[in-house]
Amino acid sequence: MSLALTAVLIIGGVVFAAAVAVAIPVLFGMMAYDVAKSRPTEVVETEVKDTTMRIAVERGVARAFVLAGGVFWTVATFAGLYSFRDTSIANAAIAAFIPAVACLATLVVGWYYERFTAALLLVASLAVVAWGVIYQFETGMWTIMTFALIGPMLTASVLFWLARRDQEAYELAVVRSLELAPAYATEGTIR
Repeated sequence: MSLALTAVLIIGGVVFAAAVAVAIPVLFGMMAYDVAKSRPTEVVETEVKDTTMRIAVERGVARAFVLAGGVFWTVATFAGLYSFRDTSIANAAIAAFIPAVACLATLVVGWYYERFTAALLLVASLAVVAWGVIYQFETGMWTIMTFALIGPMLTASVLFWLARRDQEAYELAVVRSLELAPAYATEGTIR
């Protein structure tokens, strides 16, 4: 089989898997949105606490994926360089510092700019796929990269995006419903 056909099959498979991984939560989100819109307003108002909890869980899990990936790749980089290449502890620590800083930067940026972080993680996942195609990863390497890098980055990306979208929907619902609006927003209004 030619190299070009192999690259097309690998990239096509990964792109298809990424599309399915993104499409399934999107479809479930659309179904949940339709169900939520068809409910009476009394039921929606009683679920405000559940909504805030869900948003917090989405953000927490996304940050946990980023943190776990950062710890894994920091330890893997240090251990790989120190044991397999017989480098010094200082050189291995300097190399392990790179994934640690990338993880920290992702967490800090993701704390305030969730959509930007989601897009950044998606682009990084596609860059890993391109890297694998260019360097012709073998099956074991693809497995490691898929389960330890691409999958967690795509999952964190989707969760960051969903948390931001849910937060905006929640804020819009609070502003539209006068009963749920903050006290300072209702001062001086006639009920």
